[in-house]
Amino acid sequence: MSQTQFSSTQTPTKFSHQLPPGPRGYLLLSLPKIQQDSLGYLSQMWQEYGNLVRLPVVPSYTFYLAAHPNYVEHMLSTHQERYSKPDLFNKSMSLMVGQSILTSEGDFWLKHRRLMQPAFHQKYLENLSSVMVSCTESLLEEWQQKLDNEVIDIVPEMMRLTLKIVGLALFNKDISVESSTLGQAFREAFNYVSYKINNVWTEPLWIPTSRNLRFRQAKQILDRAVLDIINSRRQNPLETHDLLSMLLTAQDEVTKEGMTDKQLQDEVITLVAAGHETVASALSWTWYLLGKHPDVAANMQDELQTILNGSSPTIEKLPQLAYTRRIFDESMRLYPPSWGLPRVALEDDEIQGYFIPKGTIINIAQFIIHRHPEFWENPDQFDPDRFLPEKVNQRPKFTYFPFGAGQRICIGKSFALMEATIIMASIFQRFHIELVSHQSIEPDATFTLRPKYGIKVKVRKKVK
Repeated sequence: MSQTQFSSTQTPTKFSHQLPPGPRGYLLLSLPKIQQDSLGYLSQMWQEYGNLVRLPVVPSYTFYLAAHPNYVEHMLSTHQERYSKPDLFNKSMSLMVGQSILTSEGDFWLKHRRLMQPAFHQKYLENLSSVMVSCTESLLEEWQQKLDNEVIDIVPEMMRLTLKIVGLALFNKDISVESSTLGQAFREAFNYVSYKINNVWTEPLWIPTSRNLRFRQAKQILDRAVLDIINSRRQNPLETHDLLSMLLTAQDEVTKEGMTDKQLQDEVITLVAAGHETVASALSWTWYLLGKHPDVAANMQDELQTILNGSSPTIEKLPQLAYTRRIFDESMRLYPPSWGLPRVALEDDEIQGYFIPKGTIINIAQFIIHRHPEFWENPDQFDPDRFLPEKVNQRPKFTYFPFGAGQRICIGKSFALMEATIIMASIFQRFHIELVSHQSIEPDATFTLRPKYGIKVKVRKKVK
């Protein structure tokens, strides 16, 4: 690919009306095949046509693929007011999470972001480190008693652990005891939302298809569980200051208004859904990569031995686990949980000489940008030292953005990074995680980038 020089555009006064390159004809008949391997297809289009690709589906519907950090900066930062999440995304996600900070725009989003932001300040999050440690150690005690050289799928184990952590952090309740029910409800809801987002035409929810009925049942389970917790907390307030307590008492600094129960319900479902699914997926890929690279695993073991020496990770020692953190960063580079960010142009725009008509939907391709050879040497190679401070400083700003970018960057970023580091350090000190050979492991680009067939590992106790 050519080494094109990019620069952010100023507000255009006259558009060139030059459209980006892309395949001829319409993609409608190819959609089923494309959806079977959307990552492969988008990567192929990028390799053939460049960093901005026009993909016409039908005469009335075209979307663009954006795969360069300067496009990220333009749409998510310097000119973010010209773009928003598409209606298709917001309407599909709202079926699951209602109107929350994930699906709202404008004043409503700003108000709720302001209400929720204090609950995610670093000082408060540090108090949650003990919850993360105790939950992980509880899982390890289960493994200690039940597993020794046993083969398990690490993906549901990470899902169960992160669901327990987010439940205790949010509302001081262990919802992992209901993980088979809640976990299945979340998976069903995620699968349904992915189906709605990735298909231009789908049947309305009121039609009693088996898919719709399964989703409606899953949604009822999620709503009932969260509303029961909110109602119980209003009737019996706790002295502990978990995230729900802070949200219940939060008031907008301008309007002095708080959230209604329905708004609380929507935000809590959003936080539980995003807070366990994304981190669990990222951790699952991390164990896979560590299993594939024993040299990296050995370096991580040396760091843990030096810094922790068998003790539990504490908030004071987390910053010293720099290599462990770099491993997780590199894992999210190769397998970002959010593999693409959808945006829609709210007005006519121009990026690097290419016309972006109002209403155009754009997929900002994290998966491709994170592997772009212009910014990453040997991009498919697993190398945690890419995230040494001096190397990070040498790269353009938006080459790596697993939590999004701009004003809508993930509110739970600090929570997720602290959680992942604690889980990795705790598990790796006590257990060997060995990949089972001869299994098919490939990414499934649904709502998050999950391992399509799970990841089978052999869990073995470490000798002290």
